Amino acid sequence: METSSIGIKKTTPISSMNSYPLKPLWLALIYLVLVAYLYSFSEYGLNVWDEGGYANGTLRTLNGEKAMEDFNPSGYLSGRYIYGAIFFKLFGVSIQSLRIGVILITPIMIFMVYAISRRIMPQGFAFLTAVFVLSAPAMYYNRFFTFFCVLNLYLLVRCVEKVQPQRYLYLAGAILLSGFFKFEVALFSFLCSVVVFIIQSFLKTKQQHSLIQEYQVSFIGRTKFWISIGLLVLVLIPALSFLFKKDFFNLAVNMVLGSYQVWGNPFPSLFPFFALWSELGSHEMFQRLLFYIPVWVYTGVAFFLIIKIIKQKGVEAIDLYVVSILLIGICAYGLVLWRAGFDNLLRTLPPAYILFCYILYLTRGRLLSLLEVSTKGSGALVVSRKTAVNVVTVFLPFLFFYEMNVNHGFYAGTIGAVKQETALLDMPRVKAYTNPAEAEWIEKVVDRIEKYSEAGDPILALPLNPIFYFLTDRINPTAYDWILPGMLNEKDEKKVIGQLQASPPKVIVFVDIPIDGKEDRRLANYTPLIHSYLAKNYEFKEMIGMFQILLPKSEGQQNLGT
Repeated sequence: METSSIGIKKTTPISSMNSYPLKPLWLALIYLVLVAYLYSFSEYGLNVWDEGGYANGTLRTLNGEKAMEDFNPSGYLSGRYIYGAIFFKLFGVSIQSLRIGVILITPIMIFMVYAISRRIMPQGFAFLTAVFVLSAPAMYYNRFFTFFCVLNLYLLVRCVEKVQPQRYLYLAGAILLSGFFKFEVALFSFLCSVVVFIIQSFLKTKQQHSLIQEYQVSFIGRTKFWISIGLLVLVLIPALSFLFKKDFFNLAVNMVLGSYQVWGNPFPSLFPFFALWSELGSHEMFQRLLFYIPVWVYTGVAFFLIIKIIKQKGVEAIDLYVVSILLIGICAYGLVLWRAGFDNLLRTLPPAYILFCYILYLTRGRLLSLLEVSTKGSGALVVSRKTAVNVVTVFLPFLFFYEMNVNHGFYAGTIGAVKQETALLDMPRVKAYTNPAEAEWIEKVVDRIEKYSEAGDPILALPLNPIFYFLTDRINPTAYDWILPGMLNEKDEKKVIGQLQASPPKVIVFVDIPIDGKEDRRLANYTPLIHSYLAKNYEFKEMIGMFQILLPKSEGQQNLGT
């Protein structure tokens, strides 16, 4: 092992040890197998709220409306809807079309996690990280956060690995592109990249050539560079025009940070551990433990890294990979700190998967070294103990795979939903299995909407039921597909009421629940003007499950205020 004059140790990267890169044909075959696997259970499970929002937002985009301008002023950015609209055009307007779009990017995400892992651990452990991602890749409707976290991390690691101008340009382009999907991902990916590059600049030996000199070495290098420039420009121009629109940054910051006050939820408690285990069961406790594992993993890796650098009096190239993964992972995990929901947790986990397997790799190596010392001369004993260590090493990843695929399919969008969701909801725009009660409710609500209104008529679904606009081909007369705590001030409420007066809904589907069990998160409490307007102008017709069907009052009833 050689040490440079500035303290960086040059080591052979793990990715080059016993590494046999897969040929494109094999990659394509594996990709198709993974797509087929994911597609095989894509009709199982349905999220009425969030997936309904993705579906209707995509439909509004397809019809020419713009996210954050014409609809959902404080909702998701336009990228996800534009991407979804492509698949509406290709496969028709349905929930399944959106899922196909998400399925097609998921194997790419798995490949990238494996490739990142190969920089810091052998093939077997990198495979375990892929198993983690395959078992819980995040939900169909929110996998863009996860995908762009992984994409930006992968490109960052490649920049650390080798100084090439096109690699930096690819990273810049990916960060800009992610800004159209998830602004917070673009922001923290940029900041993490800057930190890593600063560390790299101070601790790594300078290149023999400048970047300009490097890309001029060959015709191929120049060609790659100008192609990269072209790709960057294609992304940069629309990105800048979008990002510099009036109040965009204020809106984005408020969306990410300002809403914590109304949406923040504490972590689920772990203690008293055994009492909770007895009360809630093993599956619920497994779910709760997952909230804490990233904290333990990131803390442990950070301490290990600090001690390692102090001991070796320098930084190895592999340490920069670990730093990159750690920084992106910590920032992504901020989504869970913002709102501790299991769906939020799952989309932040890939960096934790990688570093957890890295810990397993290091721990296994240490244990095997100790066993060889303690059992010298006893070949049979060494083999048996090595086998035991290997079994224990793979146990936790495959326990995770089993648990997520058997007991948490609804959240994870995994094969586990086949077991949990048994009732077929078969409609023109959705064919999916869900639980029997939900399937019955949705069918009845759709039936009532179609009974009391015509296609293209305005209806209103509150506070978070946009799937009914999508399923019935009805119009939301407001800009808001959902109205949630903290979204509207008094001025915004009056604007919504004006839109309802201009285009009165023929039917209202209303769910009157305190969100998260908190009374201040009941519609009547966080949008009192809208609730008062509905009470004055609409009357209760029918209760279907949790859904209230409201119809317009007669003019006489409205005048009487009954």
